[in-house]
Amino acid sequence: MGDAAILVTISVEQVTALLHQEAWFLDHKRWGNWLALYDKDAVYWAPALVGDEGWTDDPDNDVSLMYMDRAGLEARIFRIEGGDSYATDPLPHTAHLVTNVLIHDQTDDLTEVSATWMVHSYTRVRSATVRGGLYDYLLRDTPDGLKIVRKKIYIHDDRIVGPVDIYNI
Repeated sequence: MGDAAILVTISVEQVTALLHQEAWFLDHKRWGNWLALYDKDAVYWAPALVGDEGWTDDPDNDVSLMYMDRAGLEARIFRIEGGDSYATDPLPHTAHLVTNVLIHDQTDDLTEVSATWMVHSYTRVRSATVRGGLYDYLLRDTPDGLKIVRKKIYIHDDRIVGPVDIYNI
């Protein structure tokens, strides 16, 4: 019995609370709190849509709409907070809706999760946009609570209008 892996059971309620907290931090521009949800080895990836049925699957060799590690996320927050980004001037008002949260697998301290999302963004300069799609997460149970190790964002649109950034997908 000594070599068996200990299965950590994370509830759908815990996962849903984390995803809702992430959405709230983005909608309220709480960048530091949002970033704190991501573990030190986190990857944030929005692959590009290919044809009618798939997305790119190799961020090193295929086109991605966004692909960043934790240091890239930190740099993005630095530019947003410093006003050093055309895409964030002005910052839009956003409303993230996250639903259909499902747990697919749990092993050791990792949990694979999916969810459906929609984001309404509005600025007077660019007017309103609505985007939606699927999220795939890999979460880690840490002494500080659940942390995001990977967030993969599938955007269900092949005609991207306006900027795509961490706050509007």
